[in-house]
Amino acid sequence: MKPRVKTGISGVDKMLDGGIPAGNQVILAGGPGTGKTLMCFEFLYKGAKEGNSGVFISLEEDAENLIENVKSAFPSFTDIDKLIKEKKLVIFGASDTGVYVRRDADSSSYTFGKLVTEIESIISSAHASRVALDSVSVMRLLIKDTLEYRNMTMNLVSALRRSSVTTLVTSELEIAEKSRLLFLPEFFLYDGIIVMYAGGAADTESRTLSLEVVKMRGSSHSFSTAPYEITPEGINVLFLAERG
Repeated sequence: MKPRVKTGISGVDKMLDGGIPAGNQVILAGGPGTGKTLMCFEFLYKGAKEGNSGVFISLEEDAENLIENVKSAFPSFTDIDKLIKEKKLVIFGASDTGVYVRRDADSSSYTFGKLVTEIESIISSAHASRVALDSVSVMRLLIKDTLEYRNMTMNLVSALRRSSVTTLVTSELEIAEKSRLLFLPEFFLYDGIIVMYAGGAADTESRTLSLEVVKMRGSSHSFSTAPYEITPEGINVLFLAERG
């Protein structure tokens, strides 16, 4: 059995029977506003607090904006700057990773240049054991050719496995209602699938957030759907262990 990597989010670790199996690549899927980016950051932050270096790679947001938003959401995480200075937390934003988007001269499609090799280089330089990639939806949006996108996804997952890191990769769901949920075929290239739902109308304050572990290779896990809340102290998953 693989050793477990604790997310540091107690309810999630309980649902995963102790944590994510080390070296697993996990897709974290959900609709807008469900806290995917925040959960990824907390996963890295809690690891950094235990001395495990982590890398956050954003394909959507600049590093400064990302850090500012996380500090606003989690004001109790008072040592973020210290962990960044110590290189326990390494943040690469969309404009400073060396990962870029280019348009082929003879094509109407977009491709991501050097994505996989740049990510491997970043992980190696940081001596990271945890990685967050936010979000592969950018790839899906800009790479119009389905085969090209799936090949890129296969190469990405293979690179992360070669790097022996435990990874959370975010992805937007077009339909985030549990009763109408459809998974993209490439999701099943990953070792795990965790879905974050938001119920209720988007324009009200009564939206209910819940989380489900759909799949986790190499691990027993809960099949329940647990509510959660985003608090100043972090994400709080309200999970009660099932009775045997």
